[in-house]
Amino acid sequence: MLLKLLHFLDRGLTGLMAAAIIVSTAAIIGLITFLILSRFVFGWSVVGLLELSTLCAIWLYMTGAVLASRNKEHIVVDFTAQAISSPRLQALHELLVAVIVLVLGLFFLSLARDMLGWSFRRPQTTPGLGIPLLAGQGAIVFAAAAATLYALRDVVAGILKLFIPSRET
Repeated sequence: MLLKLLHFLDRGLTGLMAAAIIVSTAAIIGLITFLILSRFVFGWSVVGLLELSTLCAIWLYMTGAVLASRNKEHIVVDFTAQAISSPRLQALHELLVAVIVLVLGLFFLSLARDMLGWSFRRPQTTPGLGIPLLAGQGAIVFAAAAATLYALRDVVAGILKLFIPSRET
């Protein structure tokens, strides 16, 4: 029951991330195109377009990082993985990679927590549109939390694969 719920939540999150990637990519393309046209064709200087496109880019990059973590494409060394022929050593290698990613994820989560603490003590906004910097920092916090959860999933799967070899994860 719990696995079905987690699978459902994962599929829902993946759908939301796919939508966020499409929307942010379209927004970046539209905003940067308009920024270039307005400056070089019409001679206008439109305040805030670069801020909005940067905000969209941060969400795009962080969402892409979470999808890479979800798909186990964050740290891939094909040569090492392909050189290992023993199923037990392959499972150990996968577990080692998962533990490294989990440690990095916990460090990333700690940095995100510190960044949020600073932002709440000294709130800042962008100069042109006055967008709170928390709007962009939310992407970093989301990526840190989600990537760490996916890394934890990979560690558990690696442990199960190492100690229950017949189990496919």
